[in-house]
Amino acid sequence: MLNFLKNKKENEKVLIGIGICILIILFGYIVLNYASSKEDLFLGHTFFILIGTTLIAVGGLGIVLLLKYLYDYRRRQKRKELKRKKHKITFLKKENKQ
Repeated sequence: MLNFLKNKKENEKVLIGIGICILIILFGYIVLNYASSKEDLFLGHTFFILIGTTLIAVGGLGIVLLLKYLYDYRRRQKRKELKRKKHKITFLKKENKQ
């Protein structure tokens, strides 16, 4: 799995991460719906509500952080490109010593 991610571009890595975060959010939503539809749960409603909301919050936070990382990565690339364009290579003339 790690070798699979090493060969990907940054955009593809972020998209895979966002997909995983969406799956976490969906799983949290399913846990909340399961807790709301049952009357007597073996660990109680509070446990399932806490787990569901925590999963939704973690997934949402993950998406926000991944989008921020992608934005910062693109900004860094543009900044590097601008620095390269500003500094042109100049060759010094050789002085003939005689």
